[in-house]
Amino acid sequence: MAINIYQMVTDRIISELEQGRIPWEKPWTGAGNGAWNRVTGKPYSYINQLLLGKPGEWMTYKQATEAGGKVRKGEKSSICVFWKQIPVEEEKDGVTKTKLVPMLRYYNVFHIDQCEGIE
Repeated sequence: MAINIYQMVTDRIISELEQGRIPWEKPWTGAGNGAWNRVTGKPYSYINQLLLGKPGEWMTYKQATEAGGKVRKGEKSSICVFWKQIPVEEEKDGVTKTKLVPMLRYYNVFHIDQCEGIE
């Protein structure tokens, strides 16, 4: 069964609303105060800020182990999404054309508070 990222994001927004939180209200004052990826140092996009719901450093399980730490047993991950447009070449009637195809992925990430052994 295919995972529907759109439904996962919608479910998260509805969950926040049911708990009395308005997830699109900006809870941070800038990229430095929001959620960012520990390895790349880049701040997450607005939709990921909304999905993660907590400022600070975030990383995948693999990034945590590569940093010499580990995710504590029983910790639950949060999702963040990544999208971009990929150029794809198509040949039709002997003519090659390039078109952009959207790609959407999601990653399971953990907050630094959920990890141990990482400084």
